[in-house]
Amino acid sequence: MRIRLNKRFIIQSAALAFLFFLGFFSSIICPRDPLKPGYSPGLTPPSPTFPMGTDQLGRDVFSWVLCGIRVAFYVGVTATLLCFAIALIVGAIAGFYGGIIDQILMRLTDLMMSIPRFVLIVVFAILFGSNINNLILIIGGLSWPRLARVIRGEVLSLKEREFVLSAKVIGCSDLDILFSEILPNTIPTILPLLSLQMAHSVIDEVGISFLGFGDPEVPSWGRLIALGRAAIFAGGWWVLIWPCIVCAIFLLLINLLADTLNDILNPRTQG
Repeated sequence: MRIRLNKRFIIQSAALAFLFFLGFFSSIICPRDPLKPGYSPGLTPPSPTFPMGTDQLGRDVFSWVLCGIRVAFYVGVTATLLCFAIALIVGAIAGFYGGIIDQILMRLTDLMMSIPRFVLIVVFAILFGSNINNLILIIGGLSWPRLARVIRGEVLSLKEREFVLSAKVIGCSDLDILFSEILPNTIPTILPLLSLQMAHSVIDEVGISFLGFGDPEVPSWGRLIALGRAAIFAGGWWVLIWPCIVCAIFLLLINLLADTLNDILNPRTQG
């Protein structure tokens, strides 16, 4: 009820839904293939024909930016779901069973957290290829440790509550207690973190593509920003500025939505 009545949530969700609409129907909205060169002479300034100009090879920046929205949503959502699945398994098992299982899983988590994640993502992208689906597996598969620790802490706290102890007394199985009593009560804490994780996943993909390790068959914002870095010295500022603006708006909306969800679901954390 609080979510439905919160104006900030409605506005931010509507803005993200609009971006999702643009990305989902980008193949229809986009007037040109974003990766096809030769639509115009290189570095054509913004005009009615090319609203965001063209890059060095005459590719339409407007079409590239719109298709980049679809790529951002695809990477952000799927990598976050993979991250959540791994974190849920590790954190729930560690927190619920404790003991040696908890020690082993948490030491593995500590090991993963001790290595710079983005460096690992780059290394794995080089080793296993930069296909977009490989990048999703790499980003999602390396992003779970912090979320797993949060889930573990929530499970440790909830398993000592009276309603969980009552479920044990009446003979409920461990799986019933975990999935029916404990995990549903972690949602208010986890949901805002998943929103932030989506933003981090998008940043990782943009960063990988900017460095040249992304999928060359995908119109990522990172590749366009890398082209813009070179184009700006030739006066093609539009190649750099438009993907940066749209990417910043996209990430800002996700972060604002995460803050709003946290205020709604965890009102005691408000300042």
